[in-house]
Amino acid sequence: MVNDIKTGIKDGLPIFLGYFTTALAFGLLTRTSGLTFVEGVLVSITNYAGSGQFLMMNLYNAGTFLLGIALSVFFINSRYIFMAASLATKLENPRSIPGRIMVGFGTTDEVFAVASFKGEKVSYAYMAGLIFTSYAGWVGGTACGYIAGSFLPDVIQKSAVITIYAMFASLLGGEASKLAKVLLIALISAVMNSFLILTAGVATGESFLISLLVSTVAGAFIYTDKEAGLE
Repeated sequence: MVNDIKTGIKDGLPIFLGYFTTALAFGLLTRTSGLTFVEGVLVSITNYAGSGQFLMMNLYNAGTFLLGIALSVFFINSRYIFMAASLATKLENPRSIPGRIMVGFGTTDEVFAVASFKGEKVSYAYMAGLIFTSYAGWVGGTACGYIAGSFLPDVIQKSAVITIYAMFASLLGGEASKLAKVLLIALISAVMNSFLILTAGVATGESFLISLLVSTVAGAFIYTDKEAGLE
């Protein structure tokens, strides 16, 4: 058990470093958004959602109603439901409810990738080491980023608000390099969002949610089952 935890921690250290640096920007963003230190850190403690948290703060700053924020974050993070379900098949005791709760909460893209590439069944001790090392990087980075905002120049703090755009641009570029249809779906979402805001006068948060739903439905028709990983 101890060896499994140590192995999980070792495998989680690269994720820790990546999460810590990204979360620094998120911590700065929570500060510039008017949240207190406790509130900013609590967002990361309770959500642990990476890009979903950046989206959350962006919608919060745009004055989006709470239900709209909750629905938007749910849709963008819904992939974790399927990732956690897939990981359950690799666990030594998939019927353990506490273990499944831990894996369900702690599964992220990187944790899923590392655990999935293990050639054998993984123990809950291993997953605990992997998950909590990664989790510490995200929460710790958020706290340090918020504190750093107390002495960093104002221009650097305000630049944190563009982090979400850089993050999603990198994600879009990576996916578009694999499949050109991604650009078509992104274009549908962009056109819909622009129309709703500039022509229909819909608020930013609501327009984002509508555009998200429309592009998701469009993607269901544009992608084949094989491209979507269903075959």
